[in-house]
Amino acid sequence: MKQSQSVDNPPRRRWLAWAVGATWAMLATAAGLGLAMALRLVGGGQGQARPPAPVSFDAADWPAVGQARARGGVALARDEAGFFALRLKCPHLGCQPTWRADLGRFVCPCHGSSFAADGALLAGPAQRGLDILDVRRAASGALIVDPARPARPGQRLKA
Repeated sequence: MKQSQSVDNPPRRRWLAWAVGATWAMLATAAGLGLAMALRLVGGGQGQARPPAPVSFDAADWPAVGQARARGGVALARDEAGFFALRLKCPHLGCQPTWRADLGRFVCPCHGSSFAADGALLAGPAQRGLDILDVRRAASGALIVDPARPARPGQRLKA
């Protein structure tokens, strides 16, 4: 009775056809994703959001020594040497840290990273401190922080 062998062949063939089809589908998906990534790199970042506009702090908004004022994704801070600015974007996952005057530090609400008043990392999971931004004085006397202009660590604008 050789009929039992012929009965088993159709399920095996169906399984093999399904396996080959699934493999081709996975390969096509992987190729499509690879092509999309390559086109994104070649595109040079077109379509990305523009950097935020500069933020102005009038004299009434200037922080006292040892304090910070946050606005528009940046913080204007002040120490004995002068004014400096920080980008309020946690290097861990991009959440926005907030200034905690009672603690004298910036604290990220997402995963608990904390940063000193000068932006230095105090506790992780972030692996580095906050980015330092350039501060300049406008003709009106206001202090301007431009999120697109990084500054050197320790750079201060005299009051």
